Amino acid sequence: MIVRTETIDQRIDTYLNDFQPDKIVVVVSETSEKLCLPKLQIYKKVDNIIYHLPDGDEAKKLSYCEDFWESLLRENVTRKSLIIAVGGGAVLDFAGFCASVFMRGIPCIYVPTTLLSMVDGSEGGKTGINLYGTKNIIGTFTEPAAIMRNVDFLQTLNEGEILSGWAEVIKHALLNGGTLMQMVQKGCPETNDAEAWMGIIRENILFKKEIVSEDFKEKGLRKLLNLGHTLGHGIEAIHFEDSKINHGISIANGLYWESLLGFELGITDVSILETVEKLVYPIYPKIGWSELEVEPMCNLLMHDKKNHNGKIQLSLLNAIGNASFDVEVSEAQLMDFLSKHATALHDSED
Repeated sequence: MIVRTETIDQRIDTYLNDFQPDKIVVVVSETSEKLCLPKLQIYKKVDNIIYHLPDGDEAKKLSYCEDFWESLLRENVTRKSLIIAVGGGAVLDFAGFCASVFMRGIPCIYVPTTLLSMVDGSEGGKTGINLYGTKNIIGTFTEPAAIMRNVDFLQTLNEGEILSGWAEVIKHALLNGGTLMQMVQKGCPETNDAEAWMGIIRENILFKKEIVSEDFKEKGLRKLLNLGHTLGHGIEAIHFEDSKINHGISIANGLYWESLLGFELGITDVSILETVEKLVYPIYPKIGWSELEVEPMCNLLMHDKKNHNGKIQLSLLNAIGNASFDVEVSEAQLMDFLSKHATALHDSED
């Protein structure tokens, strides 16, 4: 559901009137509590329980899950209670996972507040937390009870946060082609252009829903949505101490590097590689890895949860709107590729 500020409270109230929860627990991050929660009527209801998380992936730790579950027990939360997650992808991942396993499942409403969470993280039923530096290694496939996307929340985001979500929009456009690709080629709209954003978000959701409806638990077709994410997560992991390199920048670069790998494997045509490059690098810094980071990055990727029989499984583009999943790349091939392109360093090292 895509709404504006003036209608989101009405939508939430409709759900609450139908469900009649005995308790409401609102999960927020530091930023979403400050910028977004005050715009919602649920913030003004004194009997609601507010649970606070740090911003970003710091929240996706098992220790926070344990603390949250303990707080639910203290507050006598039941299966008739409701969790409302207000925040970006990390908040939704955390709350969705915790809700899905507490008492074997209590309902959770998502109110995504970032572009990334509106076009990707909130849709599809994936929940997850990190463990020992491995992203989303613990999680469930559980749909939220409802999703309320307020495009006006985009005006609370800075340019970096918008571009973080725009990388997923580019990914969906490459996989889908058609109307969404036409929208992306026009460029990223201003945050106050609600009409443009409603159209873009709607097209993203429709595309992802179509994929997920055919393959909810990622046994086949849904693996296409991992495009850019294998090398992207590797880049994100080796540069985790650099606050300037966020998830979106990593995934945007992952789209390019995986397209280059696809080209070198004879799968992706050079024209597709050039299209990806034109969509990514006018707006994102080029991020790679140093020679010293080749082995750590290879080791990290060889432990990816998508791997099979000691090989990484990639989704690679054949054409715009056409891709293959389960493309196997051996450890030797991966090492060769990483070593060959190890001179590419992120901008802060230039």
